[in-house]
Amino acid sequence: MNGYNVAAYITAFQDYEALNKCILCLKNQTHPIEKILIVDNSPKQLNSSALDDEGIVYQYYPNNIGISGGLEIAIKWSIKNNYDFLWTFDQDSEPSCDNLEKLLLYYDNLNSDDNSIGIIAPLSIDIQSQQELEGAFWGKYQFVRASIYKNRDLRGFYQKDFYDCDIVITSGSLVNLKVAEKVKLPNRDLFIDSVDWDYCMNFREKGFRVVVVTQAVMYHNFGNYLKDHQAGNSQIPIYNYSALRYFYTCRNHTFIESRLAYQDKHLWLSIAFRFKALLKKIIKIILYEDDNKIIKLWACLTGTFDGFIGKLGKTW
Repeated sequence: MNGYNVAAYITAFQDYEALNKCILCLKNQTHPIEKILIVDNSPKQLNSSALDDEGIVYQYYPNNIGISGGLEIAIKWSIKNNYDFLWTFDQDSEPSCDNLEKLLLYYDNLNSDDNSIGIIAPLSIDIQSQQELEGAFWGKYQFVRASIYKNRDLRGFYQKDFYDCDIVITSGSLVNLKVAEKVKLPNRDLFIDSVDWDYCMNFREKGFRVVVVTQAVMYHNFGNYLKDHQAGNSQIPIYNYSALRYFYTCRNHTFIESRLAYQDKHLWLSIAFRFKALLKKIIKIILYEDDNKIIKLWACLTGTFDGFIGKLGKTW
């Protein structure tokens, strides 16, 4: 395997313990990481001894530039400093110690000049529910889980050691910086949530691959896990989110999917799907959540509306 120069990036927000765990996981990788850039969006600056390490570059933004702003800074910084890859993380992720080594090994085996990989990512598993968060494909008017979209033989799908898809989550994504120079930067106006959807689609629109390596495992905290809901033969995890998170989720999902559907001439199907998704969120909040129900319902409604009209930015 080539001696790639890899930098890592972590978005930090208030949680000392999660940040320290993530830093430790990155330092313990079997393939060395040259530098770790940390963008701290906390209202009060984090004070951790781990940040004093000479291998860490720390930047503080008390005005909170969001996931999108931090990711844009990290990509520009890593390209300027001539790294080969940028490994991007939320603070609440814990990659296995051989994760980076496996991602680079698969990159070497799968990448070619005429079939370039833009992003290669690990298998993400929720720390709390143990549910896997798959990559997804764009399916005319919505994103569809990779196993459902590509394979009716789910048993065969889960025996694969890697698969191509259209989108993966930001955390754990290894970005090929030579390719990243050729695609649009993350959209700052998305602020948080679905920044990864938009950025991955920038790579796909240029014909670059997005790959998930199922042999590289990363544990990630997807939210405040409540319970599993039985839907047919599937167990669907139920999470409790803040009103702020509901607003940006509804807004950005609606904005991205409706615009992609418009390009594919399936806008009306997208509108119907987004209203169905809104109704499901409303029912979930009413049935399962105990706090701030009214403000959460309002966040979902206004977020969906703003997504349709394209009102972006840090607006909640």
